[in-house]
Amino acid sequence: MKELIENFAQQLRQAMQAGESETVNLAGPRYSNVVMAGMGGSGICGNLAKTYVANKLTVPVLVQKCHSLPAFVGSKSLVIATSFSGNTEETLSMVRQAMEAEATVSFVSSGGEMLRIAQANNVPHLTLPADAGPPRACMGFMLVQQLYLLHYAGLLDDAFKTELRQSIDLLEEQAGSIKVQASALASSLHARLPILYADETFMPVAMRFQQQLNTNAKQLAHVNALPELCHNEVETWQNPSELNERLAVLYIKTGYDHPRSRLRMELVREALERKGQQVLEVEAIGATMLEQMFYLVHLFDWVSLYLAGLNKVDPGDTETINHLKRELSKV
Repeated sequence: MKELIENFAQQLRQAMQAGESETVNLAGPRYSNVVMAGMGGSGICGNLAKTYVANKLTVPVLVQKCHSLPAFVGSKSLVIATSFSGNTEETLSMVRQAMEAEATVSFVSSGGEMLRIAQANNVPHLTLPADAGPPRACMGFMLVQQLYLLHYAGLLDDAFKTELRQSIDLLEEQAGSIKVQASALASSLHARLPILYADETFMPVAMRFQQQLNTNAKQLAHVNALPELCHNEVETWQNPSELNERLAVLYIKTGYDHPRSRLRMELVREALERKGQQVLEVEAIGATMLEQMFYLVHLFDWVSLYLAGLNKVDPGDTETINHLKRELSKV
């Protein structure tokens, strides 16, 4: 896992090269909506992509993580289905429904049943390297290919390519400092329950961090967004009171936080500190949203790896997840 995280910038570069080398024809109807279908490490890429394109696309984007598509999916929908293995049960179910609904479908996978369906039905398929590691370590490959599919569909202009190159440069420049910061943060979170707070805009980054803590460090974490948590969760910092000393609150700050969310962060901080709760924070680096997004993702991946070491667990082991998949395949 360490080598995979270390090579994240190179992964982004390879993903760009792959996206540029593809010839994809997604010309079709004037799309009225986009659905990003996927689960787990593949699914979170849809959330990240949606965040990035929210102010760039003129059509709504939905991220779907289940067996079913919403009823509005039809001939003017673009469904981008992502599954690293190409065999994810829920994603394949959504693919079949999308095809029945006569939506335009495109795939991101390393092969499996998804590749077979693509070849049999002449569906655009961007191929991931099969030896790239577990899905959660291949986020760069998958997210970049999703952006290229949106580009090939005529929904996303060329500007994202420049931002991708700038993101790669930033990660390479900050490689050493990211590790130092990640190590310190891992020590602060060790033996505690991380409570991750971010502005709604960057909620997918916080979700990705939670998932990496879950799968790599085998550690529980909780995520919530501002301003929503100010309408409910702020009342919960009372019971059980004995739990408070085992919590670690982390603010994830970016240059894209709403000013009112920043104000709320400070007000919530005051309330938490009155209860004796320390509040940690991380500030994103980068001139664009994509740079800040990748910076935080990479930083938090290192945190999850360092925490795996402190927790004395194997970050590559996902036996419980694999057991569930094996049992489900029997039914």
